[in-house]
Amino acid sequence: MMQTMTRRTSALAPGHHFHAVALIAVLITAYGNARADSTMLDFTYAPSQSSMTSSVGMGIYGLNDKGAGFYMNGSLSGSPDNYYSGKCYYSCGSVTSTQQSAALFSLGATFPLVTPDMKVPIYKTLHTYLGLGYGSLSGYAKYSSSDYWYDYSSKDQSGVNANGGFIFGFDGFALNVGVNSLSKTLYFGIGINADKK
Repeated sequence: MMQTMTRRTSALAPGHHFHAVALIAVLITAYGNARADSTMLDFTYAPSQSSMTSSVGMGIYGLNDKGAGFYMNGSLSGSPDNYYSGKCYYSCGSVTSTQQSAALFSLGATFPLVTPDMKVPIYKTLHTYLGLGYGSLSGYAKYSSSDYWYDYSSKDQSGVNANGGFIFGFDGFALNVGVNSLSKTLYFGIGINADKK
């Protein structure tokens, strides 16, 4: 079995670099959040789901009591355990399992559903958010003749990612539940009020 000798264990998938797009998104979001009633910095985690590896991410959300705000978020997955960089070319056997990792980025708008003056029980505010972005998925395969994972281009994918979710606001922190369409994953987050006007 032919393989490269460079081994990676749970290395982060590099994905695509969107420097220009990210800079524009930062400027737009910073401008929008400067005018928002509050700004939330959020950290997310998506457990391993179906054939997707787990991922971590972060985002910044401008939340208004009236009207729309701006947000952007992104996430990055790790490669599988026992991963060797490169493809398996000879004496590999049949593919027994596949996985994917994801690099995702989204930009969009937030909208208030429940505001503080409504005085609902448990949480103080509820916002929804919806946006679009871009993402790439990297494929991996395990073969019958090996215990390692190898690059598997048949599972590589890239394209538009639709992103959306709900943010439940409490005193000083918030809980976030959202989905990404390209990876077909659900994620959970916790955020802090970075600035309250």
